[in-house]
Amino acid sequence: MFSQAIKIAYLSESQKIWFIRANSGLYARNFRYGKIIAIKHLEEAMGKDLGDRLPSEDEIRSAMLKNEKYFEFVEDNKTSKSVKTLNRAGSNLLGQIKRFANDICAGDIVVTKNEEGGYSVGICTDDQAYIGGEPVVLPKIDGESSNGPVLKYKLRKSVTWGPSVSRSNLPHSVRRATRGQQTVTNLSDHKEKIFHLIYPFFTDGESLYFSNKITRQSDINAIVVGKLFENISLVEGLVDSILSEQSIDLNEVLKALNLKAFAEDGFVTCKAEFMSPGDMWCKIPLSQAKELIPQLVAGVVVCLLLTGQPEAAELVESSNRDSLELAIVSSETSDIFNEKFKPAEPSKGLKDLKEKLKKKRANLASVESARSAIEIKENLGLGLTNADTSRLEGFKYGVNVIELRGSYEAN
Repeated sequence: MFSQAIKIAYLSESQKIWFIRANSGLYARNFRYGKIIAIKHLEEAMGKDLGDRLPSEDEIRSAMLKNEKYFEFVEDNKTSKSVKTLNRAGSNLLGQIKRFANDICAGDIVVTKNEEGGYSVGICTDDQAYIGGEPVVLPKIDGESSNGPVLKYKLRKSVTWGPSVSRSNLPHSVRRATRGQQTVTNLSDHKEKIFHLIYPFFTDGESLYFSNKITRQSDINAIVVGKLFENISLVEGLVDSILSEQSIDLNEVLKALNLKAFAEDGFVTCKAEFMSPGDMWCKIPLSQAKELIPQLVAGVVVCLLLTGQPEAAELVESSNRDSLELAIVSSETSDIFNEKFKPAEPSKGLKDLKEKLKKKRANLASVESARSAIEIKENLGLGLTNADTSRLEGFKYGVNVIELRGSYEAN
């Protein structure tokens, strides 16, 4: 039996990723307990002028122009008179307040450093920022002498928190992206890497993204890594073979791959960090001329197969037993997701794919053996991202996912 469903998350173009610094993780537990994110900038800007309602930008600016830390005098070009304006510190402070209040939207992914040096991942659930009236006080844990830090920051937004990623599982590229000094940082340029932290598979409708953890601690054999990369490069061709009416001919797939080895586009791409342990991220193009769901399911099967993961055999066997099911878990706000995936849920293409997986079971097993997939997995210690993302899904602003569910019983 599958220990859990295999999920393919939907990577939305409109969804942004935000990194919130909370005193190096000091208030991360408060964030999770209070189901919020918060920053102290509004208190710094307004001081005693801050009341119990969210002030306007003009009110914030007016308060800052009374504080010598945040203003300077400059000459007006038209009147030649000195006028008071925000200095660099004041402009930066106001910019962070506006970014937090206005730019972080419901449905955006929020990431913060946690108390253990890793990252906690959540979803903003309200466009509107608000002024928090009460400090967030943590409940005492057995054996603790105090409740821990008390969060008094007043500018807040509501967040549903999901999994935390340990520091040991953070790729160096993600750590570099979050080294800046600003409290609120837009990480949308690194959206794919953030999704790779919590989902082994996701799609934007044009490509299937897949990631592997390389858990081997000692030196990595270059030949084995080369075989792994070559295996991943075969995914697109093998998906086409599964979806076709022909049997799978691995030699033909290899021949076709070699013919377009130096093509400028339309090929499988990979990025990797071999830090012992490390990560590998792959992007497999999808045909826009074919039904999307069968390509995604076949892609998942092949990616698992070529990296020696036991879930591949479970998926194929579930198809053979007619117990492979697909479920769409979408939020009510995602029209684009529903347009792309909902009509395909009961599709003839998916039924056809199940039949083809049945017929090609032996072909797929021989491919796994011929490509030394299990040996590669064992040598490199390959594993899948294993984060519990259930709290990020199934609500109004949640991440949209396709779930593959099935059962496998050994004979």
